[in-house]
Amino acid sequence: MQDRDHCHISSTSDASAPHSLPHEGPSLPPMELMDRAPEDEVEEAGDRGNKGLSPPANERFLGEHNDSIPPHADLNILSISEHIAREALVQYTAHKCCYRIAPAKRMVIQNLTPLNTFRYRLQTFTEARETFPISEPYDGGFVDSSDVAPAPAPWALAVDAPPLFMDCEMHIPVPHTYSVQDCPSCQGRGKNRCHSCNGCGKRRCTACSGTGWQDASNQSCLFCSGSGKRRCSNCHGCGWRKCIRCYGKGLLLYHSELTITWKNSIAEYVVDKNSGFPIYHLQEVTGKEIFSDENQVVYPIVNFPEPAIDQGSKSCIAQHQMQFASSSRILRQKQTIELIPLTKVDYDWRGKIYSFYVFGKENKVYTEDYPGKCCCSVM
Repeated sequence: MQDRDHCHISSTSDASAPHSLPHEGPSLPPMELMDRAPEDEVEEAGDRGNKGLSPPANERFLGEHNDSIPPHADLNILSISEHIAREALVQYTAHKCCYRIAPAKRMVIQNLTPLNTFRYRLQTFTEARETFPISEPYDGGFVDSSDVAPAPAPWALAVDAPPLFMDCEMHIPVPHTYSVQDCPSCQGRGKNRCHSCNGCGKRRCTACSGTGWQDASNQSCLFCSGSGKRRCSNCHGCGWRKCIRCYGKGLLLYHSELTITWKNSIAEYVVDKNSGFPIYHLQEVTGKEIFSDENQVVYPIVNFPEPAIDQGSKSCIAQHQMQFASSSRILRQKQTIELIPLTKVDYDWRGKIYSFYVFGKENKVYTEDYPGKCCCSVM
């Protein structure tokens, strides 16, 4: 018997119940990190010797949550220039069938409007355990039954957890759950009646359709010697076939198999400022992480400069608590807040005003009224 105790990890240990855990309050990033121009970040990153490094620990609020949050900072700062906006639209049209690139190159940009928004993301890493009966042909030998020792409960088995926030599944045979029983498919005989010949070992001859005679020559059939029946090829004439479940042994070795499933579940909330931009497109891009909080369980954000994030955090956490509290154990949670760049670009092309949006750190483009569409464009 081979124990299947390997783990299959795809890319999203025992834990106590969440309500018994100590609370470490989430901390918010300094406000000066949230209203700083991109060029200021580059200069300071250079001083730290590596562009893009997160702020040192002493630049963050630590410990319990501080209720005295400074007033709402102006987050509507431009994150792109006219040159970047133009290049983004040029790249966008270059990858669109039947889009002419001339308007993107020659347009006259009238206005850049920052519409930066926030994305809250909650990751909940859970572990679920369930046992299933497994059987295999019994070839003799030692049987690790409950007579040897009591079988452990599913959560009593110690197992090393995979890396945090990665989906994984593991199958482990539960010790002291083995037993030998007659195969239910053949009632312990090791063989079953052949269905092709119904156990008689012979089938109707197909050459003479069971008549025993050759129609053309009016002679007895050469294939069945005039009997109208031929030996069954499936059971070789014996009327029985070996049981495929027990491989003819007549006995099965049963045991319980523990299936452990680790899953990383994600809930997101994006602040919709009703700017006309479909916020579901923000799933395609990344933003600048301005806040991160990780613990065995996390608690809702409070007093964030954008009030909708407080409610979004509360809703996501409540949703995961309700979803996983009864079916699995929460091993770890992580919540982050990203500032996602979003800019509306108004431009003039041949005396008419059009617009498009540039969003995410990737500078992706969304537009509905691009003037350079050919008639063969598929919407």
